[in-house]
Amino acid sequence: MEKRTAYHSIYEKLGAPMIDFGGWKVASHITSSNDEYMMVRSNVGFAEYDFQSCFGVCGPESFQFIQELIVNDLGKITPGGTIYSSILDDKASLIDDVIVFWISEDQFMIHGGITRDASRKWIMEKADGRKVWVTELSNTFLSIQGPKSINVLQQAVDIADLEHNRLVHVDFHGVPTTIARVGFSGELGYEVHFGPEYAHGMWEKFTEYCAKYGGGPAGLMAAFPIAVDKGFLFGADFYAGGSPLEYGLGWSVAFDKGFFHGRDEMLRRKQAGLRTKLVGIEADTTEPQIAGGLKLTCGPKKNAGETTIGWVSPLLERNIGRAWVNSEFAEPGTELEVQSNGGPKKVKVTASYRFFDPKGERVRVNPREMLKV
Repeated sequence: MEKRTAYHSIYEKLGAPMIDFGGWKVASHITSSNDEYMMVRSNVGFAEYDFQSCFGVCGPESFQFIQELIVNDLGKITPGGTIYSSILDDKASLIDDVIVFWISEDQFMIHGGITRDASRKWIMEKADGRKVWVTELSNTFLSIQGPKSINVLQQAVDIADLEHNRLVHVDFHGVPTTIARVGFSGELGYEVHFGPEYAHGMWEKFTEYCAKYGGGPAGLMAAFPIAVDKGFLFGADFYAGGSPLEYGLGWSVAFDKGFFHGRDEMLRRKQAGLRTKLVGIEADTTEPQIAGGLKLTCGPKKNAGETTIGWVSPLLERNIGRAWVNSEFAEPGTELEVQSNGGPKKVKVTASYRFFDPKGERVRVNPREMLKV
């Protein structure tokens, strides 16, 4: 059965092309994916991601319950903070990658991806018998991203002092709203959460406010080149047999915090040595562009791995992507061949899959400085 978000009728009025994404009908683009990509990078754009899962967790055991659920250490943050992490099963296979919002003392929100059913089943199962209550939330949100995102929001609320990975509850022109300084773009950006009854009104406000700064709504396809050049993982990047260690997300794993699901298996792999690794790849030419799901070889047809995603970055003007490879081929500079219908294509393993702003300086910019520009 086709699932629709609260914004479906808006897309129909705009004449936006629709695509299926995990069973949800979502807008591919409003103008064009490349234009919307550049709009976010240079000015500001907003999009909805209501197809993603969202669970509320509350109760006296909430903190410890989430500590055992995620690989990161919830103790790194305080109420009003957010933290990126992964939820694994006991074999260290990914169930979902999430952002945990610490709303108040014993109230949390787990905001995940499109593996809604699997996440719900696992979280509910692990909550059984604990002094926690888990609810699937119906709130909607708009993600507003780009250097001018603060200029847009500042027209309604003063959040210029909100720090990266922090949240605040505000009155947005009469709408009870939670704003978190997080996002998918690697730019200054915010997620704005509110009740679904306000969805259309907030869309209209954001459209009006963004237009003053050369911005507007964007579809899902703009997120793909953003994710490729920025190094944000999704979909096939989380390949079977991998864990946060293989995915290059070891920085988010807190082995020293005690038990969490998947810990023992990841420790075993760490001690034995990783057999595969997610790497960045780059081609010398832009045509044909790298695509996902293609076999990689080295030398005389020696299997090396498989591509997960690829794109010709509109900003970097380079043919880049990601792939999982057997560890012997993971060294930067290793030359491989992508086997495609257009014939073999030479690619090289890069030092990182974070091609754009690898130090994350743009996302941590001082919003008050951006208001002066």
